[in-house]
Amino acid sequence: MPSGLLRIVYAVIRIGTSKLALKFVLVGFACLALAEAILYLLVDVWGVNSLVAGAASIEISVVANFIINDLWTFRENRSSDGFLVRMLKFHVTRVASIAVNFGTYSMLVVLLSINHLVAYFVATFVAFSINFLTSVVWVWRGTLDSYAGTAQGKAAFSTCSKSDSLNPRALRPRSMRER
Repeated sequence: MPSGLLRIVYAVIRIGTSKLALKFVLVGFACLALAEAILYLLVDVWGVNSLVAGAASIEISVVANFIINDLWTFRENRSSDGFLVRMLKFHVTRVASIAVNFGTYSMLVVLLSINHLVAYFVATFVAFSINFLTSVVWVWRGTLDSYAGTAQGKAAFSTCSKSDSLNPRALRPRSMRER
């Protein structure tokens, strides 16, 4: 594995097991609860079509998710891009996850007749990995750089050779590897 790609893989692993990931998940759960509440109100209280309500709850959840993540989760890792540019990037990266989310939701509701609240919950989890990766790699790109640029990360990358790049031990600094 080329060292640049190894650096990205290592950084994503570190980010995925960090306090940052926990914050991202907590924000996701809060926005999921918000979307479920909106969906419940629109469909079960006001009688709005479940597909229209699903689309509305997804968009409201995306905006809330961005604002909370920008102000709390990625506060220290913001790029120099302004708030509106980050929001635009966030929406662009969410096109794929929204398509996955809404496609999964629609399939579960229309084709499999699964309850709209359960379907939305499942669809959200399917789209989560797309959301997290695009957030750390592009929207708040300073995050990936800061995790790859730490002293521990640099030590691990600088000591990896091509011969051990496929070995899981290569993801640890040389000082932590068994000889």
